[in-house]
Amino acid sequence: MIHKYPMPSVVEFNQLLGAIVRMKRYAIAVSMCKQMEFFRVSPDVYTLNILTNCFCHLGQIDCGFSVLGKMLKLGIEPTVVTFSTLINGLCNQSQISHAVSLFDEMIGQGYRPNLIVYSTILNGLCKTGNTYRAVRFLRMMEERGFEPNIVAYSTVIDCLCKNGLLNEALDLFSEVKVKGIRPNTVSYNCLIHAMCNLGQQKETTRLLNEMVDNNISCDIVTYNVLIDAHCKEGMILKLKILLTQ
Repeated sequence: MIHKYPMPSVVEFNQLLGAIVRMKRYAIAVSMCKQMEFFRVSPDVYTLNILTNCFCHLGQIDCGFSVLGKMLKLGIEPTVVTFSTLINGLCNQSQISHAVSLFDEMIGQGYRPNLIVYSTILNGLCKTGNTYRAVRFLRMMEERGFEPNIVAYSTVIDCLCKNGLLNEALDLFSEVKVKGIRPNTVSYNCLIHAMCNLGQQKETTRLLNEMVDNNISCDIVTYNVLIDAHCKEGMILKLKILLTQ
């Protein structure tokens, strides 16, 4: 395509870049962007967002920020996607403090984060064990009128459980139900796993019955947790009863 005459438009280049990225050939996409410059096809915000994404996937976050600098130099206005991509890249490298700083800068410049941005930060905080910061971030979402979904709540519930804060996790779980948000299998699994680890068999059974009453299916994770916990406690018979209910 790059040898055709007249030269392909930036839209055509973007379509090709998008196809290459979907194949996860990020280095090739970066090379294509350089060829655009050689053939004097001016990139637009979509091109540069794709390039930023490629650098982040390649673990070259500094190059991603260089693209942001290039945008500003060319007078191209960054988009929410630009910031979201960089925030995700930082989180993937466990640079959560930098990701939060960029998030704050994004808001300070008048951008309105979308669910992807919020979820990325929330996941990053939870993965790095920043439990209380994750809870505060969740509350900030609510205060700004951005209602978290069950995936966001489940992420924080899981983080609380893994850090030995089962009571706080149960409080948040109850809050979710009061708000009319339907829990999912993942949120139940987090609590069941934590309860099994603490030997709280009665509470585990109560949650399982609640899942059944609410037509929420158990999955392989649920069964593995139950099997592991009951085998350790030598409660094979009780496990058989639970699994046949």
